[in-house]
Amino acid sequence: MATVGIIANPASGRDIRRLIASGTTVSNPEKRNMIVRMIKAMDALGVERVEVMPESTHMAERVMADIQDELSGLQIAALDLPYIIGTQQDSLRAAALMAEKKFAAIIVMGGDGTSRIVSKGCGDVPLLPVSTGTNNVFPQMIEGTLVGMAAAAIAAKVVSEDEGCRRAPCLELLDESGQIVDVALVDVVAVDAGDTAARAVWQAERIKEVYLCVARETSIGLSSIGGQLQPLPEGCGKALQVILADNEHDACKVVVAPIAPGMLTSLPVKSHRHFEQTEHCEIKFTPCVIALDGEREVFVAAGKKYYVRINSQGPLVVDTDRTLKLATQRQFLVRTKQQHFSHQALMA
Repeated sequence: MATVGIIANPASGRDIRRLIASGTTVSNPEKRNMIVRMIKAMDALGVERVEVMPESTHMAERVMADIQDELSGLQIAALDLPYIIGTQQDSLRAAALMAEKKFAAIIVMGGDGTSRIVSKGCGDVPLLPVSTGTNNVFPQMIEGTLVGMAAAAIAAKVVSEDEGCRRAPCLELLDESGQIVDVALVDVVAVDAGDTAARAVWQAERIKEVYLCVARETSIGLSSIGGQLQPLPEGCGKALQVILADNEHDACKVVVAPIAPGMLTSLPVKSHRHFEQTEHCEIKFTPCVIALDGEREVFVAAGKKYYVRINSQGPLVVDTDRTLKLATQRQFLVRTKQQHFSHQALMA
């Protein structure tokens, strides 16, 4: 059975939005507890090996020390990543190495930003994004035990990738030559700012243009702007452009959106529309900083032309509900009496 990878971002959920909104904080000890629950579930269902990305808080080593002796057959190891930088590049390098080693799946623990970085390196390895960040539109709020069960079903091929996974859309940021500069899994936002110093976006008056490939009524974060205006049905193949007005007098409407946990903000909207995969939407407001999935990444000088387009064939993502439903139908967790006693003997 192929190996399952775990990439847990120790810095997720610690940006400046924690100071201005009452968001949930998932501590690193709780992240370790979640990993333990995932691994115990995978061990019970026959996964043979899990590799965890090494990072500065040594989650992988602590988990190994805590439970290695309790496992019946699964081996835990730290991913052989030659050196630790201490930035998002670690997650990118870890995802690329897991793809190179043909892992069965990668469990990603973080927010939208962590999932975005991992998606850039994972190739066609299915992702199981688990919410431990600030704004969690792409990753799920889901119990770690269920994540481990879904990963085991995919690793054991009880549920095939075609059956249990879906392609998530993404947004591509293009320069004037048409080259892809970067990607986002939820939103691309033009912000009135001169640099990327405070990477998170929380000041509503600085938000000028918003491009979304996810816009749900239940979203928190910048995508909630579109979710309250013109939601995007899942799998529709379209994206949403929202242009904000400088003041309420120039607006066609005003939307109240939860742009951070506990923070509902009024935003004047000049226009909004869906756009198709064939369109390249030009970002008109320059100079600006482009935020990708809530974090400022790219500075655009005055007069420079950048474009946004939607790609419906983004990363492969495990649909946990569908996967667990199919695994149940195929009695993945049901054993004959003989199989049960054989398993008990193995654990002893």
